[in-house]
Amino acid sequence: MFSNIYGILGESLNVLSDRQNIIASNVANANTPGYKAKELNFEQVMKGLVPSADSLPMEATSEKDLGGGVAAGSSSQGQSDYIKSFVHNQKDETVPPLDGNTVDLSKEMSDMASNAIRFQAVAGLLSKKFATLNYAITNSTP
Repeated sequence: MFSNIYGILGESLNVLSDRQNIIASNVANANTPGYKAKELNFEQVMKGLVPSADSLPMEATSEKDLGGGVAAGSSSQGQSDYIKSFVHNQKDETVPPLDGNTVDLSKEMSDMASNAIRFQAVAGLLSKKFATLNYAITNSTP
């Protein structure tokens, strides 16, 4: 009945929220000696969550089926483990300071602003989709 877009937008919000938490953790550990900055690539995660247009989704009828019988992000534990598999240390393109900390605050703040803009855009799209659905329900004539 509902378009798959609701699930995709919901998953996008979850991934962006997790990405914001990782960025915030980097900022919080900016002065921690030896801390290696982490990153979560939104595009890579979403490629794994959203089936491509030329592939047919496989129907799982049991938890034992390939894929666990649930979509990668459909349970909180499954989603958390799936997203964690994409978290890795940032590529260090500069010489780290003597304390070994690789957090670049200017990059983190830029990433945080960019991530917040994406989150607002996706939340706005989801809100519009629900408003359209609400309009269709309340203003339809039998």
